Amino acid sequence: MNIYALLIFGMILWGMYPIFTHHFVESVDPFFLVAITTLFSSIPFMVKIAFQKKLRTIFSQKTLLQLIPVALFAGVGHLFLFVGTSITTGINTGILLQIEPAYALLIGIILFHEKFKKQRFFATLIMVIGAMFIVYKGTAMPNTGDVLVLLTTLMYQLSHSFAKKLLNKKIDSAIILCGRQLIAGIILISIFGTTNSSFIKFIQTPSYIWIGFYLGFYLAAVTFIWYAALRKMPLSVASSFLPLTAVVAFLGSVFFLKENINSNQIIGFVFIISGMIWLGKINRSKVTKS
Repeated sequence: MNIYALLIFGMILWGMYPIFTHHFVESVDPFFLVAITTLFSSIPFMVKIAFQKKLRTIFSQKTLLQLIPVALFAGVGHLFLFVGTSITTGINTGILLQIEPAYALLIGIILFHEKFKKQRFFATLIMVIGAMFIVYKGTAMPNTGDVLVLLTTLMYQLSHSFAKKLLNKKIDSAIILCGRQLIAGIILISIFGTTNSSFIKFIQTPSYIWIGFYLGFYLAAVTFIWYAALRKMPLSVASSFLPLTAVVAFLGSVFFLKENINSNQIIGFVFIISGMIWLGKINRSKVTKS
């Protein structure tokens, strides 16, 4: 399969992920579902590194200590997503998840002292304005679910920042991904199991386990496709396809979840996707110049 076709397929899958998540948390406790989904998503990566005979690397004390912050922030992000989408709409979830480049800019400046051009700042600002349109409810307080979804992308970016440091140390990406999901899943299941008396009942419900299995392998498949694309093209080029996920999430909410659209969501969607397209052009111009 052509790498661009594979990437487009991956973006379509990723765009539908928050839609499926929103659909399933309506019938399954979001905390339980995120715990088993995260744990199941580590299995394909574990199989891969087992074939590479690198499985022991994850369980070495040095690697575990390095993976803990990556897993903690990812785990909190997953939890915020599942809980957040259970108390907001699928449309808001899908669109607000696209605000991640704004956090990438902020973290790059604060943690990595990266320089940025005015164009990138204004493109990011447009996305932030779009998010404000979606979250703003007049005189009322912002929806808690919307806030949690916005915090989801912050947690993911913090996790990526620590993962980036490990990649710079030449640690295999499959080991990082496996460790991130495995450790996060164990932590989430441990917390839920010790704080919720319904844990045994949930774990004995086959339909709940199958939903977690499906979402976990779905998430792993999207991740595999993304990294396969990154091995064949620059990150800036691959990132230019991300606006497709916003479109898919928007349409998926309308046609799959049968949600109604309001004017704020439409305006916010236009602002966010415009900022994403602008950022994509900026990144592509950097590749061309280099």
